[in-house]
Amino acid sequence: MIKILIRTATILTFLGALFAASAQTTIVWSFWGDPGELPPNYEVIEAFHAAQDDVRVEVQHAPWGSYFDRIQTQMAGGTAPDVMFLNNIPSYASRGVLMPLDDLIARDAFDTSTYQPGLISVFSYDGDVYGFARDNDTNVLYYNADLFDAAGLDYPSADWDWDDLRSAALVLTERDAQGRALQYGLALEKNRYPQWIYQNGGILFDDPLAPTSFHMDSPEAIEAIQFIADMILDDGSVPSFDAMAQLGSTTELFSTGRVAMVMTNAARMPTFADADFAWDVAPLPAGPDGERANTLGGAGYVMSSTSEHPDAAWTFLQFLAGTEGQSIFASTGVAVPASYADPDVANAFVQACTEGVSCDVFISETGNGRLAPNFPDWREIENTIVVPHLDLIYTGEMSAEAALTTMAEEVRAFMAARQ
Repeated sequence: MIKILIRTATILTFLGALFAASAQTTIVWSFWGDPGELPPNYEVIEAFHAAQDDVRVEVQHAPWGSYFDRIQTQMAGGTAPDVMFLNNIPSYASRGVLMPLDDLIARDAFDTSTYQPGLISVFSYDGDVYGFARDNDTNVLYYNADLFDAAGLDYPSADWDWDDLRSAALVLTERDAQGRALQYGLALEKNRYPQWIYQNGGILFDDPLAPTSFHMDSPEAIEAIQFIADMILDDGSVPSFDAMAQLGSTTELFSTGRVAMVMTNAARMPTFADADFAWDVAPLPAGPDGERANTLGGAGYVMSSTSEHPDAAWTFLQFLAGTEGQSIFASTGVAVPASYADPDVANAFVQACTEGVSCDVFISETGNGRLAPNFPDWREIENTIVVPHLDLIYTGEMSAEAALTTMAEEVRAFMAARQ
């Protein structure tokens, strides 16, 4: 009798476990990333599984180069992953392939207060919220302390403005007898032009999310873009963007000691940590009138409008965007967390930062973030009109005033045709 009871209990336990397993809902989460970026994603899944028994997460990963084509194909076929890592949200939301989250946020009282309002706006379209940023693409000024010491210069500080940056870059540039650059003072990234315009008091559009007018031909914008061109063409202290195709990226130039300063984001720190020289970070220099501006925005998490398991997907999305999920990514030290106003999350980032680096600068600079254009037509406008005209300026073929005036005419014609 006792053996029968034991067997019965064992069978019931097995059936209970089998039922629990069968009751679990499986969802698919997609993301891109290089091999070094993958561990925190799997750490998040492990923590999520440990926190609850109802939802299991399967992974769909692809490199950056092939990720978006695959997602587009899946969206067209109604088979997109339940939760996706995406950017440029309005271009997807405008096609109805993403799920609006406002009702779910309200139903579960999900706390969005730790996100800067602008970051919520980046993941919104037509008045609805569609997701949450994972991180913010905050930029800082990295500097090679050894090269500053050799040149007898004070390190960059929060008091620096454009003139300080330009004069230091000139001093830190070295050339051989033929005038060829052996070492540049500063290297820039081509897509960062909006923050320069903002630092000079200008704007690109009247509203970066729902624009009605274009303003890159304003005096403030012209002066900002010409300032960049002058450092490249007149000073020779900044390598041209064409030259960098052969010389290497900002990461390669800085880590090999061929440039004294770069403006870039936190993702570069693991590479720079292996450099054989002392380095640190400082705030971005202010514009001529003291205006401070940085990048606001980054990739993040959304849900498919065709998900067969929206409640399970929402459960996972809340974990990703909440304190625990954000803290896991912040603890890698390679991305400024989007919910940086959450003290636990911000502390996780600072504590994980490369030893000896002033990582609190990333947090303070995130507070200076300004939205770049982010609406459905923006990528087409930027790729077909804005960038080609900027190239003419940076190569010296046209002045900023001439190129931006022509650019503005073309953008306005494009916008009028789409109305």
